Amino acid sequence: MPKTRSLYNAKVICLTYLVVGIFWILFSDGLAAYFFSDDIRKLSQFQLLKGFFYVGVTCLMLYYLIRKMTNSINKRKMELELLFSNPNLGILKLDATGIFTQVSSNIVAITGYSSQELVGKHINHYTPENRREQDGTELQKIANSNSNGDFVFRKHFQTKNGQEIIIRGYGMRIKPNKNEAPGYIVAFQNITEEVRFLKALEAHNTQLKELASEQSHLVRAPLARIMGIANLLQEPETLDSMEKITLIQNLEVSAEELDIALRDISQKMNSKPH
Repeated sequence: MPKTRSLYNAKVICLTYLVVGIFWILFSDGLAAYFFSDDIRKLSQFQLLKGFFYVGVTCLMLYYLIRKMTNSINKRKMELELLFSNPNLGILKLDATGIFTQVSSNIVAITGYSSQELVGKHINHYTPENRREQDGTELQKIANSNSNGDFVFRKHFQTKNGQEIIIRGYGMRIKPNKNEAPGYIVAFQNITEEVRFLKALEAHNTQLKELASEQSHLVRAPLARIMGIANLLQEPETLDSMEKITLIQNLEVSAEELDIALRDISQKMNSKPH
């Protein structure tokens, strides 16, 4: 939509300039002939001033249009610089077979490889062996798709120091023209830390569920005994001294069991999930 509107505005501007220019020439020539038809010198001066005026107005119009376009380009350039100055973001281009044809300079900070080491290599060249089948299947689906729309994929990449990172790509197909072969352009993001955090969070949630299931009966048993003893002690006149001593001893034992169970739960909650 923005591209169509931009082209439409360009056509309108050119057409308006053409129409106004033609009418200006016809009107000004007619005006000059009406007032200065008998005075060649004044007619020549009028034509000269008319030319200066036309050039001056045209210059101001061009200045306004060029300044507006330059400001727009500089603003977009600044936005892109701010975007891709993030070390975890970058952009790359691939040909139709998946060969790197261009990568942004910050690829070094992400992978350890320079752009020269990547250009000419296949996108799966630096994929860890245990991830090749998984990544290959996902990329093949994109290649076989007949849709020309955007696509998102996840890619595993082995860095120069041997670490495995995870990259999320947001891409689109490049429509070929006379001087450009078909291919893909992809904005990528290093999401390794994000994925690790989510996996750790899922593991912790799983640990909490297992802990709740395992420990619930360990807490419930001594707690039930404490509640039962407390209920009996509310009517002391029905108990003799030995029964009271026995109940108090059982209460202490149950309280110790409950304390041990709670300590065990606390320790397991604070331990890191495997």
